[in-house]
This record gives sequence, C-alpha cells and structure tokens, in this order.
Amino acid sequence: MAVIAVLMVSCKSSQIIEKPVESYLPSNIAPAQSELPLQVEIDIKKLETGINKKMNGLIFEGSNLADKDLSVKVWKAQNFTFTINGNVIEYRVPLKIWTRFAWSVSKLGMTISDNYEANGSIALTYKTTISLDKHWKLISKTASSGFQWIETPKISVIGVNVPVTPIANLALSRCDKIISDQIDKTLADGVNLQQYVSQAWGEMQKPMMINPENQLWLRVTPRDIYVSPFTTVGNKLNLSIALYSQIESFVGAQPTRNPMVLLPEMKYVNRPPQQFNLNLAADVTFDKISEIAKKQLVNQTFADGNKKITITDLSIFGSQGKAIFVADVIGSIKGKIYFTGNMIYNKEKNAIEIEHPEFDIKTKNVLLKSANWLAHGIILNKIMPYLTYPLKDDLDKIKNESNKMLTNYTVYGGMSLQGKLNQVMVTDLSLVPGAVRVKASVKGNVALKIQDIQF
Repeated sequence: MAVIAVLMVSCKSSQIIEKPVESYLPSNIAPAQSELPLQVEIDIKKLETGINKKMNGLIFEGSNLADKDLSVKVWKAQNFTFTINGNVIEYRVPLKIWTRFAWSVSKLGMTISDNYEANGSIALTYKTTISLDKHWKLISKTASSGFQWIETPKISVIGVNVPVTPIANLALSRCDKIISDQIDKTLADGVNLQQYVSQAWGEMQKPMMINPENQLWLRVTPRDIYVSPFTTVGNKLNLSIALYSQIESFVGAQPTRNPMVLLPEMKYVNRPPQQFNLNLAADVTFDKISEIAKKQLVNQTFADGNKKITITDLSIFGSQGKAIFVADVIGSIKGKIYFTGNMIYNKEKNAIEIEHPEFDIKTKNVLLKSANWLAHGIILNKIMPYLTYPLKDDLDKIKNESNKMLTNYTVYGGMSLQGKLNQVMVTDLSLVPGAVRVKASVKGNVALKIQDIQF
C-alpha cells in the first residue's frame, strides 16, 4: 500500500513523494548434503554387570564323567571381568571346583582303594568377536582361550595325586558351551542394534528445534547409511554409523516432516564419518540495524557547500530485493527522503554493507527539480559508512546458543544430539519482512548418540 510522505524542499514549500512499495522476494535456504554420525556406545562394564547377574551359583554338576569314577561341581567363584580391544571382548571367568574321584594307594604291600574329595579354583578365559550382518543383527562368536589354576586342588592324603588335568579338561568341556552360549545370548538380547538404529533412523526425521531464541529448526532426511568397524575407547565399544543425509534448517514455525524414509540395509565403509555440514539462516531485524545506525547518524549534520541536512530519524524496509532507507531530515530541506541499495556481506569486515547506494527513483525525480545539490549523492556517500552493520556478535551468539543446545539435546530417551559447531561462514543475504536474513554454512562435529543400552 502506498504511503504518502512529505518532502519540504524549502521552509515555505513542500512536495509529496510517494513511498516505495514494500515487497520481498522468496528466500530459501539450500539444503546441505552432509554426513550425520550416529554413534552407538556399548558400555562393557554394563555388559559385564548384566552377564554377572544372569550367571550365579552352581554352573555345572556331573558324575561318572568320561566313563570314570569322577564327579565334578562347578560354581561361580567371583564376578566375571571383561576387557575389550577393537571388536574383541576378553573374559576372565573365575570358578570354584569340587571333585570326588577314586584313587588306589599302595601301603605296606597292600593296595587300598577309596574315594577322595578335593576343592580348588580355576579361571577360564574367553574371547568374543562381534560383527553385524546386513540386517543390523549383532553377531557374536565366543570361544575358549584357555584356563589358569587359581588354586590347584589338593588333599592331605600322602601318595594320592589329584587328577588336575582331567578335572580342568572336564570343567572346560562341560562349562564352555554353558558360559559361551550365555554370553552370546546376553549380547544378542541386550544389544538389539536393529531396534536401536531403526528407532534412531525414524526419530531423527522429526524436525528438531536447536535454538529456541532464534526459532532455528533442523530437519534431517537420511538418504543412505554406512557403518565403520568397531572401535574401543576405554571401557566403551563404539560403533560409528554415517547417515548420509539432506540437512535443512528453518527459522520460525516448525517445518513439516518429510515422508518417512525406510531404513536401508547396512553397508560397511572403512573410514570415520566426515565433518557435519549445515546451511542455516538467522534474521537480523531492520530495527536492530537502524538502532545501531541511529546512534551514529541522529543529530549529525552533513553539508555540501552552504547546503546542509541533519538526520533526526532512520528506518528500513525492503522492496524488490533491495533495502529502502527512510531518513527524516531537517535543514536546507525538511521531511522524509528515501534511498536504496543492495545489502551485501563484506567478508574482510565480517559486516553487512550497502552497495551502490542511490536515491529512490521517485525521491530522485523530486530532488532534481527542487534540491539538485542533494540529488548528486555527495551527502549520500557520506552517510553510507554509518550504515555498516557488524555481524560477528550475531554469528557468535548463534553458534554459542546452538552449542549450548548441542551439549546434550535429547531426541528421545537414550538418544541425544551432541557435538559442537566450530565454523560459521556467511554465504548470502536476502531481505525478508522485518529483517535481513543471513545465510551461512556451518561446519562442526555433531552426532546422534545412543548410550543407554540396557542388559
């Protein structure tokens, strides 16, 4: 709607200048093709606790073993302990062993047969190798890697030798399958990766607000998925999954969710996920820009020879992709004048500047008739440096506020968005109602993390 403004070309005369029509071009934020890591973290100490809860007390009992008068009972002696290296988990399994066996002793030319009992303790060791099949099922293979006597079985009867080797071999042969099956079952039941990955795949496709103050939303549309080999950090077994995705950001109202993309089959890639990329936008309001400009311009006088004007107020709006500045002036002329220019980003100064300033065509037509000295633009060029708007604080604020959210943004129970944005580069500017939209490319280390796997 046209708004009528008055330009007084002298103290005694005035002319009506039509205000430029306020309008805005469509402003889109280009999606970024990026890899969003999904990190699955398996706490080996939690796995250790889970298996220890499931295996207690008597593990094996047998008599007349190996067709001999030999009985064995095996109990859990202490908690099993785990260590991890890459995709291999090593276990130490301390067991208490009771045995009863028949033994013949020759004394004073006589042979005496009797049954004897002995107690000892032994530590069996196992290794479990973990892998995934293409349907995200965890495959674990546990195998024995030997034993070590903690306390060798002994009895006090002179001349009676405890059959240590047969006892150890029996303990191994009878307990191996029980223990290894339980380890593999606990891993298969407790680490349902297909469920975790599928849930994460679906949840990540819901729009996420990562900066409430700026109403900055993130929408992720995954395209493909790649898995790197298992790695170990301390007592954690980590699985790095790279979600090749289209990452979009939105300012304002919550965006709609794209049609659901189904979880594809797993593909292996022997490299870590690449750096996270995001294109985002932040709005710097016209009021904020004009507020800074007014601190420097209001009540300042600009002269051209014996002609001069003093600026008393300033405001901004957009028209056809350009910024329109409305300056209230007094002096050799009095009223409102309109000048325009392209808002650009100066990389060296990290600031918004005005390029190719000129009076609006309707203002210029009036000035050429009644204030030709002003129409030539000498004073306009003097005003321009005061219309520079520094962006560093705004960009730092966006990054810092977003990083606060990314310290532990809960997507759903057990899964969080974590990381840090470390580089923000302005790529373009556009005008939207009430603001300059600053478009930027953001890089950082951001990942979805699944940590709360229960055993």
